[in-house]
Formats: sequence, structure tokens, C-alpha cells
Amino acid sequence: MTRSHSKSPKRFRREIGSWLFLLPHLFFFALFVVVPLVFGLVISFFNWSLLKDNVFVGFNNYIRTWNDSRFWPTVQHTVVFAIISVPLTIIVAIIFAHILKKKRFGQLWLLIAFVSPAFFGSVGILSSWKWIFASFPSGLANYYLNKVGAINNAVSWFGSTSVAWGVIILVTVWWIVGFSILLYLGALQRIPPEQYESAKLDGAGPWKRFLYITLPWIKSVLFFDVVRQAILAFGLFDQAYILSAGGPAGTTRTLVYYLYLVGFERQDFGRAAAISWYIFAIVLIFAVIQLVLVTKSIRSTEG
Repeated sequence: MTRSHSKSPKRFRREIGSWLFLLPHLFFFALFVVVPLVFGLVISFFNWSLLKDNVFVGFNNYIRTWNDSRFWPTVQHTVVFAIISVPLTIIVAIIFAHILKKKRFGQLWLLIAFVSPAFFGSVGILSSWKWIFASFPSGLANYYLNKVGAINNAVSWFGSTSVAWGVIILVTVWWIVGFSILLYLGALQRIPPEQYESAKLDGAGPWKRFLYITLPWIKSVLFFDVVRQAILAFGLFDQAYILSAGGPAGTTRTLVYYLYLVGFERQDFGRAAAISWYIFAIVLIFAVIQLVLVTKSIRSTEG
């Protein structure tokens, strides 16, 4: 009894200490996450503007956005971009993680080359890519394609919807794939080599080894990366804004680009807040669908 009573004050002090340790984190979480979320939800029910009186309009901002003919094309553009870019980024990341898993000369420099773009600002990186894919003859891509005889005239890379989206997806995958490579590389290095060796002895080929050994081992990382990639895909703005400026004819405008036009160019902050909640709902639905599909595929391989 005496021993238990002597321990209880120490346990109490430890609990108090853990709460005191969490207080700064909780404060900044409330300040930078909870407060903006609540404020955004509140102003979505107002006709909120910096130049006029703020008037309560209820669900009118949501209804106006739902009925806006310019809203649904941006949803379609963003969803199509996510459907293409998310699996592509994951596939490229897993392939290069497999390559980097084997020790070879220059491996560290190759890894740095993949990861380093994620640490640079969007303006500098995208300005360089805009120069590479410039539509005039001295643009880097046009210049070298003309030199090797692949083209005769300069290509207008952002004059066609399909080509513009191809460039945006290419730049996006190149830009963000490095962090995913690190994730999968760490997961692959935890797989016991004996499992691959026994599978080879049983006659399993590379594809079967990936399905029945690699995929189950990296599933937790895959779940995380799917959600992360979905959030990044639906937050697409910089690439469309800097590279194509939403063109041609608005066919590369995304949800966040639409939010920017409504909120910052038209100064309609209430409606922009409503659009942000639509984005949140779509991202949540898309992430859940992806997780269900990934879970089913992994369970089928394990079964």
C-alpha cells in the first residue's frame, strides 16, 4: 500500500508533464487549423466582401456554386488530373524505389536528384519549366526537338488541352515523386531478403514476388501515400496558374484555380469559402474510394 501511494504522485506529475508538453502543440493546432476552419465555415454563410457590408445569406453561396456552369468543368478537370496523376506518381515512385534499393555507384546523387525538387519554391521551378516548354522556337523543348528533326515548326505546348494537361502532369510527377520514393524505399528496405530468395526457389517471377511479398509489406505506406497524393492532386493550382494560366479557354482550370478567381479576383470571399468546403467534401470522397480500392487489391493478393 505504501509503495502504491508513493508512486501515484510521480504518475500524476508525469501526466501533468505530458499535458504541459502538448499544450503548445494544441495551441498552434487550434490557432492555425481549428480557427481558420471555423472562420471559413462561418463566412461561407455570408456575402462577405472587404468593400461591402457582410450580409447573412444562408446556403445561398453553396447553391450559387452548385448552379454555376463554370464550377462543374473545374471539378471534372481536377478529378481527371487526380485519376491520372495519383496512380502514375505512385507507380513511378515504386519503380525508382526498387532501382535505388540496390546499392550502386552514384545512388546517393540519384536520390538527391529525385528528392531535391520538392524543396524548391514553385515560382522558380515552374518558371524554368515554362521556359522549357515555351511556344516560340527558342524554347528549350522546341529547340532540341527541331535539332534532332522530331518537329519542323515550334509546338504550342499550351495551345491544345490534351498537350497542356500532359505537360502539367509531367511536371507535377517530376516535382513531387521524390518524397514518395523515400517512403517506398524505406518500406522496401524493411522486407527480409529471405522472403524473395524462397519465392525465387519456388519459381515465382518478378510480378508474383511483387504481388505476394512487396505489396503486403508496403501497404501501410501505400495507404498513406494514396491519401497524400489525393490531397495534393485536388490542391493543384501553381502548375495550372503559372504554366498554362488556365488555358486554353479555361480547360486547365482546377477547383483551387476557380476558388482563386472567385475569392481574390472577384473579392467574393463568402462564396470562395463555400467552394473550399466543396473541395474538402470531394477530396474526402475521392480519398475514401482510393483507400477502398487499394485495400481490396491488397486483400485479394493476400488471399
